[in-house]
Amino acid sequence: MEDTLEAYVSREIPRIYRGHSLVAVNEVLPGRIIVDFHFKKNDDTDVFVEVTSKKIGRTMLGQIINMYAAISNIEPTLKRFELIVVGPEVEASVIEEIEKIPVKLLTFKQIGITSEKDLQLNEFKLQRQREILHLSPDEAKLITIWESENKTVIRPSDVQEVFDCTANYAYLLLHKLEDKKWIERVSQGLYQFIPLSYGYPDKIPPTNSYVIGASLIEPYYFSYYTSNSHYGLTTQIPYTVFIATTKKKPDFEWSGSNFKFITLSKNKFFGYRKEVIFDTKVNIAEPEKSLVDSFDKPKYAGGVEQLAGITWRGLSRVNKDKLVKYAVEMNSHSLIQRLGFIISFLTEEGIVKPLSNKLENILLDLVGGTVIYLDSKRKKTGKLSKKWSIINNVPRSQLLSEIEIR
Repeated sequence: MEDTLEAYVSREIPRIYRGHSLVAVNEVLPGRIIVDFHFKKNDDTDVFVEVTSKKIGRTMLGQIINMYAAISNIEPTLKRFELIVVGPEVEASVIEEIEKIPVKLLTFKQIGITSEKDLQLNEFKLQRQREILHLSPDEAKLITIWESENKTVIRPSDVQEVFDCTANYAYLLLHKLEDKKWIERVSQGLYQFIPLSYGYPDKIPPTNSYVIGASLIEPYYFSYYTSNSHYGLTTQIPYTVFIATTKKKPDFEWSGSNFKFITLSKNKFFGYRKEVIFDTKVNIAEPEKSLVDSFDKPKYAGGVEQLAGITWRGLSRVNKDKLVKYAVEMNSHSLIQRLGFIISFLTEEGIVKPLSNKLENILLDLVGGTVIYLDSKRKKTGKLSKKWSIINNVPRSQLLSEIEIR
């Protein structure tokens, strides 16, 4: 019941705060702390909302303070923010404890989730449990296994592993479970499992886009705008999930998420690792490769302005030897020229520390003989950097637009 109520309230939050702009769902904060919702008010105040099915008591105080601290550590620093924690009950002593920091503790009733809704949800949960009785033995076995394994995506092979059956029988069972709302089709041969806890009508669980993206193609790793956002190298929230692969695959849209597949040659397909995101292991570019990929194909990272921003946030945090090594391995003169120029530009602005002479010389040795424009989409005019054989055709103000000067 607790899971169902929490899921229901989470679905209602965007409606309750519909006057605000939704920035992100399940956002990863510094320290790998996840907050349910991130909104922005018209006055530019960032509002974070966390939903819990448990009573907000002293046992949750540490968790709330840690979340507040994580938001405070977002780079660049937010001008104004609020943290709202919503639960069934709130202890008065906790309200007194945190009254000096901008945290609001609200009950479900205060946001319009009444006891009548609670009873209604309970009935939905019971109805969902009764539906199990109408499953065939094979269907019930699959549901039980998938629930115990916390499955998120399902393929026909998952059915065949259980029953050692033909593909036709596997698809037959999947079709029946889809009709009974236990799974939802994502694409041919790929389904999302809808657990028992999501028991109220028409409710599809908020799926992790990383899980779906990882299920769409092999080999793969998340990179560009997506990995930059994951590592906090950009403040922009990408609405497209960028996936690097060695194969060709058309863009894919599902349940409000857009997936774009960038085909790389085999010599560029490296520099990724396994990382747990929302309780699921997926392949994602290492921070150094995330930067290098972005300089290789800037349009998938938000453009040249974003290159300056991610370098500002990332250069002090990455392994510079590995960054240069990866840049060299990409075997791209234009990548080297853009990377070297942006680092030099930010160094001259006093925003980042320079590379060591050794690392800079490695890059300089690989500068191409052809002069390139920093942004190939802009007017072919600007100041030439002889050092990096690059013409800067992007105004200083725009290069610094993603950087907060303190």
